[in-house]
Amino acid sequence: MRAPLGRSFWLLYSGETASAVGTAASVVGLPVVCLHLTGDVRQAGLTGTALSLGILAARLPAGAAADRYDRRTIMIVGDLLGAFVLGSLAVMLACSWAPAPVLMVAAALLGATGSTLAPAENAAVRSWVPEESLPQALSLLQARAAVALIIGPLAGGALLMLDAPWIFAADASTYLVAAVCLAAMGRGPRVEASAERGLRGAMAGLRFIARSPFLRYAAINATVVNLVFNGLLIVIVASVADGGGGEAGVGLQTAALGAGGLVGSLIAVPAAKRAAPAWGIATATALIAGSLFLFALLHSGWAAGVCLIAASATAPVITVLISVVQMRITPPELQGRVHSGVGFLAQTASPLGPVLAGASTHALGITHTVVIAACAVLSVAAAGLAAGVKAPLGLPAPHGPATPLESRCD
Repeated sequence: MRAPLGRSFWLLYSGETASAVGTAASVVGLPVVCLHLTGDVRQAGLTGTALSLGILAARLPAGAAADRYDRRTIMIVGDLLGAFVLGSLAVMLACSWAPAPVLMVAAALLGATGSTLAPAENAAVRSWVPEESLPQALSLLQARAAVALIIGPLAGGALLMLDAPWIFAADASTYLVAAVCLAAMGRGPRVEASAERGLRGAMAGLRFIARSPFLRYAAINATVVNLVFNGLLIVIVASVADGGGGEAGVGLQTAALGAGGLVGSLIAVPAAKRAAPAWGIATATALIAGSLFLFALLHSGWAAGVCLIAASATAPVITVLISVVQMRITPPELQGRVHSGVGFLAQTASPLGPVLAGASTHALGITHTVVIAACAVLSVAAAGLAAGVKAPLGLPAPHGPATPLESRCD
């Protein structure tokens, strides 16, 4: 019988789901508002760069903080900070005072806030959810990301049509909802604080990853897959324009990525339970490559959308398989730093995705660009199998399985 996830997990999940949808709306709204205010597409693009830089800058310190301080407190403070930043931005826009630098600072702070929340939430889930329920919990987190990718941009577009400040005011309110849900959970399980401080403490997660063949491969796999998916939007825009599909075609194919992620989150649990992690990751990665090869041949129309759904449906399976093993083999006092380390490595190349995709599409065309991307993904899948990377699941979790939060509250 499957162990229940518990009231505390559902409070955490509900609040952060609201926040994720709001953030997805703001991520769409920031460059659009910047473009309307400045008329310069380059400045609008810089808001995306600022968001990525905020994520990268905060990732490693956030992991160290998650292993040193109370994770629930970190998440509450992060949600309140997000509400303050977005609320302030809404007020400034309403007062017609929000130059491009302000929007970029807001984007960087929004990225840093999300990057701070991620390792704290991941480490908290590992501590608060029974070990046998980890695949289910991680699958739900993947489903949340997919739903946010679908609903957030739609809601953001509707609010932008109403009035630009409303999109950020609405997002600020979702952060407040998340903070209230976290406050209702009560104190979480105690984890002994790490004795390592400063840069050495922050780098401990990267050292742990370097010593684990499985986590090294997982970081490389995630880096390549993220790079390819980050460049797909540019390819979609180019392919739809080439086929005369217009903005509606871009929206439909982008929504296909979100729909595929939602499908993948549903199949991730049985996949995580039945497949050997390394074999499952390599197989799912190969399926992404196969879907991209088909997209390279079609790259327009409904068939291309089906290819995108198939490609994005396997990504949550990879994420869940990696996360389950990472949580099981990582000591509790390192959970935040190892999670942030894998995330940091996976995201270092992501900002290059759109740039490389745009340059390659311009020089080589859509078909050749997607084929190159598919070959890169396929090589990662083959490397994992050839190297015989295995998850050390024969070893027990260093500190035993986690127990439900309700049995460990003060």
